Amino acid sequence: MIFLTDDEQRMLQGEKGHIPRLCLQYLVEMAEVAGAEKLVDLDGTGDFHTPLTAAIPQYEFPLEELEQLVASGATFKIPTFANKSPFYELTPMHGWEHCHMLTYGKNAHDDPCFHENAMHEEYYTLYRKMGMMTTHSCVSYLTASYLPTIGQHCSWNESSAIPYCNAVLGARTNIDGSFATCFLGKAVYYDMHVTENRYATVLVETERLIKSDLEWDVFGFAVGEECGLAIPCLTGTAKPTTTQLCKLNSSMNTGGAVRMYHIPGSTPEALTLEMAFGNKSPRQVIMIDEDDLKKTYDTLNYHTSDVVDMVYLGCPHLNIVDLMLLARKLEGRKCKIPFWIMSTPWLYDVAKNLGYVRIFEAAGAHLMTGTCMAAMGGVPTGVKNIAVDSAKQSYYITGCYPDDSLQVCYGSQDNCIDAALTGRWRGEWK
Repeated sequence: MIFLTDDEQRMLQGEKGHIPRLCLQYLVEMAEVAGAEKLVDLDGTGDFHTPLTAAIPQYEFPLEELEQLVASGATFKIPTFANKSPFYELTPMHGWEHCHMLTYGKNAHDDPCFHENAMHEEYYTLYRKMGMMTTHSCVSYLTASYLPTIGQHCSWNESSAIPYCNAVLGARTNIDGSFATCFLGKAVYYDMHVTENRYATVLVETERLIKSDLEWDVFGFAVGEECGLAIPCLTGTAKPTTTQLCKLNSSMNTGGAVRMYHIPGSTPEALTLEMAFGNKSPRQVIMIDEDDLKKTYDTLNYHTSDVVDMVYLGCPHLNIVDLMLLARKLEGRKCKIPFWIMSTPWLYDVAKNLGYVRIFEAAGAHLMTGTCMAAMGGVPTGVKNIAVDSAKQSYYITGCYPDDSLQVCYGSQDNCIDAALTGRWRGEWK
């Protein structure tokens, strides 16, 4: 049974309008499913998958009602950012002219009319008036320039973002970012919003010092498979970089559903091992050994041929340092096969001004923004084997196109660059 404040009760009765009532009904149903007793007022930030106003059809409302809401002066109650759309056929915001491909055999991504229609600009114009910052990225937190602080209650979405909020920032969110939570400034009080639920229960050890980007990615997926929903405390690793944290977060929340973890001395709620476990003993100790890492690496490789037709980097979206380092590696070189690089839209002009876009184009690579291959509804004609450096992308992209028998070569970024330059895959687990 959920307890609602007097103000929430009036909202549920429709005294504040149809859309607030609909949004609160949505949260009440979530609370009933989660077994939560109350809602929590948000004091952090929010994001949600756009353009739809709800992930559940019965709580969706039409564009006309959104227009009326905006005309009344309504705004989002918390700083709100636009995650990239998870819906198929999402075309890139930049670089779409180079997408010589169809979405499930229907629409061409490089068709200007399709691109314009796919942008849903009528929704985004209204969202902006409500205060949304339209970052259109799975890593909107890296370009937001405004982050929640430790202990603040947020409402985020996206697999790499949830652990970043909880573990890296020490703020609090479940996988519940939506129009309702951002508009009302309220979320269901359960799971990661509750202090007692944030302590580690599983101690994860490893034989190898996890330090390279690839190791963090593979390690994260293996941890996710072992831990599922449990909260791990990770030991035996080097200090992760921002890029490595994003890889770890996305792969853990793909191999499993790890939305919170601790790394003693690196994450804010675990200065020590004892802090990570709330001064209790681990319920379970897991060793990720060399065989586990090799097995995970092999699992993420779905190819019988070493002939590569295309390279894709940018899952999660590459940050500005990633783009700088990639430009250094590609400068003065020439790709033999299509090479797509995906980043957040807010960084495109920055990358262009810094000369990275020119370097990419000279090498035969294209910088794109705002989507990912797994959300685009197809691959370019003739592509049968694609190379990626992301466990998450490897996992999802094969599931998106099962009828195309798409093969995936998975490895390090350097492996992928070599494949782009030679058309061959020479990656291996070392």
